[in-house]
Amino acid sequence: MNGVAQQATGFDGEVSGMSLTDLLQIKAMGRFSGRVVVEQGGQSGHLFFRDGDLVHAQLDLFEGKDAFARILAWGGGTFRAEPKVSTTRQTINESFQYLLLDALRLQDEIAAGMEQQAPASGTAQSQKGGGMKERLSGIAGLQDVALTDRSGTLIQSVGNNAEALAAQGMYLVATSNQIADELGLGSFKGAVVQGVSGHIVTLEGAKNYLFVGVQGESKPAAVEAEVRRALSSQG
Repeated sequence: MNGVAQQATGFDGEVSGMSLTDLLQIKAMGRFSGRVVVEQGGQSGHLFFRDGDLVHAQLDLFEGKDAFARILAWGGGTFRAEPKVSTTRQTINESFQYLLLDALRLQDEIAAGMEQQAPASGTAQSQKGGGMKERLSGIAGLQDVALTDRSGTLIQSVGNNAEALAAQGMYLVATSNQIADELGLGSFKGAVVQGVSGHIVTLEGAKNYLFVGVQGESKPAAVEAEVRRALSSQG
């Protein structure tokens, strides 16, 4: 692989008890520098981190965000962290959390496409929730989830108040963008609003927003982590 300094040392493990998303988040939060090799079914994916930022991903002929999304979709396999392996390549410039949400969006689009090919049955509301509803059922503290496009149009939803959540989330995005602009902080990337009766977690993807409504007595960060884990799991 061009531009890779081969000084491999590290450890081996299995992606079983924890999801690959969790493992990579630990690496990002720990400001890991090096390569993570993920293998499944004869395929080998390579993820390069620099001070906790994912800078390059490669899977066969795929590179960058496309390769990362494909690797993240694997439900199991083995991984190996190599702290002393680096690369001069940089095919990824977005934040790690942004990449995670964008990868989850791609997985939901695949699931939605599979449902559209199936025979139509049930109400329009049940079709709208799709496989996302099944994966998120049972998460403690979760009230509603709304996946929208950049204009706020609802794409997939979970819960009876998802449309209201989407409207609240879009207002939060617009307000946060205005405040960030006035303070010179750049564009909106995500926000959490905590209240007495409920909380709203707002995340940004390349083409979408994901809004998560959380019950007031629950911790929004814990619910958000469970949502990410459920959406990243396959099968």
